[in-house]
Amino acid sequence: MKMDKRHIVLGIVAVTLVAGVVAGRERPAVELAQPRAPQAAAAKYDEIDLDKLHRTEVRAPSTDPFAAMKSPEIRAAAAAAAPEAPARPTAPPLPFQYIGKWSQGDKGEVLVQRGEELLPIAPGAKLGDYRVDQITEARVSFTYLPLNMKQTLDLLGPEARP
Repeated sequence: MKMDKRHIVLGIVAVTLVAGVVAGRERPAVELAQPRAPQAAAAKYDEIDLDKLHRTEVRAPSTDPFAAMKSPEIRAAAAAAAPEAPARPTAPPLPFQYIGKWSQGDKGEVLVQRGEELLPIAPGAKLGDYRVDQITEARVSFTYLPLNMKQTLDLLGPEARP
């Protein structure tokens, strides 16, 4: 579709008419600003003491707003209400009970019981969350793997300990 001069002229006339209608709805301000007397304004501001607006020196407050917090009673109450630090995690007690030793030739194993299960153990063996580190005549050393904590199981009864 070609636009000829007639369409262009009609478009310009339409835009002009719309602008005229919108501008015709505006009303001029009825009140005109009255000029004020400069003496009245100057007299009004003469009453303000401008020296009070300038700070001469910076100083600390004369009272301590936290003085009440420094009393021994309040400090003791705050210390009692403060949450305690969480306890360090510890390994659970060893779930193993010494049953005995088994040896065949130069090989030997220690037998322990966990619940209903009888387990032969050797250094380096992993039993759930535990690793067997060392076996001596008097004890078996374990490491609780989640916390990397050492624990021991005594092989000698209480009467045989020094």
